[in-house]
Amino acid sequence: MKKQTQILLGSVLIGFGFLILMSNLLDIDFGAICWPSFLILVGILIIVRPRIAPEGTDVRMLFFGDLRRSGEWDAKDEEIWSFVGDVDLDFTQANFLEDEVTFKLYRFVGDLDIIVPKDIGISISSMGFVTEARLEGKKRGGLVTPVRYTSENFESAAKRIRLEMISFVADLKVIRV
Repeated sequence: MKKQTQILLGSVLIGFGFLILMSNLLDIDFGAICWPSFLILVGILIIVRPRIAPEGTDVRMLFFGDLRRSGEWDAKDEEIWSFVGDVDLDFTQANFLEDEVTFKLYRFVGDLDIIVPKDIGISISSMGFVTEARLEGKKRGGLVTPVRYTSENFESAAKRIRLEMISFVADLKVIRV
């Protein structure tokens, strides 16, 4: 989720802006074409996406709803797709099946709250139209501003979490304990 994501998001916004402009200038109802096409593409994505995720990655699709993990749970590679919902991940008692786990979150609107022990390294890359992040007490974010954070011990830690998030509106909070 580096420059590719920014280019993709920027291209999508330019494309939508161009369609709206042409719709107004040429008096054509692109909405009659775009919305059904968008719904068809989302349906195809829902059917095909679990098959194209890397092997060993759990894929969860939640239209509405929250995902909460706390207490003892197995931390493993996971991809979470949601329209509206909150994700709470508490890694204080998590069992790591591998040295490094990757969480990918794709959603429209939602909060992400993470509790991470200080001995676990964490790297976060987040992109959204509107993002507010509170990382270890420091606020970051804004409009179409990528948020990147890597803990000082990420490379040397025995256990590592890599988090990649793309959303339209996101609130991200990381607490180190």
